[in-house]
Amino acid sequence: MSLGNRESLSNPPQTREEWEELCTLAARHNFLGLTFPVIDELHDTLENIPLSVYSRWAMVTEKIQKKNAKMMGYCQDLYHSFRADGFRTCLLKGQAAASLYPNPMLRQSGDIDLWVEGDRQVVVDYLRSRCEVHKVVYHHCDTKLLPDVGVEVHFTPSWMNAPWANARLQEWFESVQENQFSNFDEKLGFCVPTLRFNAVYMLIHIFRHVLEEGVGLRQLLDYYYVLMHMDNDDRITARADIETLRLEDFAASVMYVLKKVFLISNNNLLYAPDERGGRFLLNEIMRAGNFGRYDERNAHKKGEGLVAHGKRKVGRGLRYLWRYPSEVLFMPQFIIWQYFWRRSLGYLYKGR
Repeated sequence: MSLGNRESLSNPPQTREEWEELCTLAARHNFLGLTFPVIDELHDTLENIPLSVYSRWAMVTEKIQKKNAKMMGYCQDLYHSFRADGFRTCLLKGQAAASLYPNPMLRQSGDIDLWVEGDRQVVVDYLRSRCEVHKVVYHHCDTKLLPDVGVEVHFTPSWMNAPWANARLQEWFESVQENQFSNFDEKLGFCVPTLRFNAVYMLIHIFRHVLEEGVGLRQLLDYYYVLMHMDNDDRITARADIETLRLEDFAASVMYVLKKVFLISNNNLLYAPDERGGRFLLNEIMRAGNFGRYDERNAHKKGEGLVAHGKRKVGRGLRYLWRYPSEVLFMPQFIIWQYFWRRSLGYLYKGR
């Protein structure tokens, strides 16, 4: 209903408990803002929506809109600040993804992901001259560029565990990066990814979160809107890119989720939905919630060490061995390689 693909609820909640359950489900997937216009409309036609549920939905939506306005200003400031110091940037996900929504202000935002052009060490040294840098890993670092919002600065948008798959991916990123760093959106005031790029990058983003910690429906909805904006030529190019990166099987599973949950039309799909893989993926998504925060299988002790963290990640990854064998089998190797790589460059140590 929120996407305009249905006109009514097939089975409206009848009790306070059912309304609270629906509200909780929307919250788990960061959909409170997106769905509030429908709740607001139903509030005028259904008499049994509890005031406490309606008020929570409305208050969270107002906070989402205020944060989005602030985030837009932050993204513009970051773009111009980096540009003034000689760095080209492109905003990944976040407000760039929101711009594809009919009402961008209703998409619930998180941190800011900024892809910065340049040598990794040069970028790290520049960041450390400006702010506190908490953690440097292969593809990004966490920074305190802003007082109240986390900023992840990316050296590369993503990675793969298997060496040959990662080599293909990094080569692809290099082949399309010029278009991303020059794709300035006059309305937004910063550079955003092209649809071609997002058709690959957002798919990989979903894939990585499934393997690493879990993913919610909000990330799938971002991908839905990418596909909804693409024309036939875009889809042909996207399929060629996805097949170059050997991701078509996972893409077919994602198509099933988009069809099942969001009722996307067949004309907008990149591949025929894979029901078997899609059912498995949808079950994982509904169990995990946004970034896996509600998946009891991700439970860990506060202050978890590197070894315990690695064991937990590998243990989680083993659940997907039969579906994504190369990525799972090379997960331990990548974790060990990255540890010694960070150690050799001094990235393990505070202030280095």
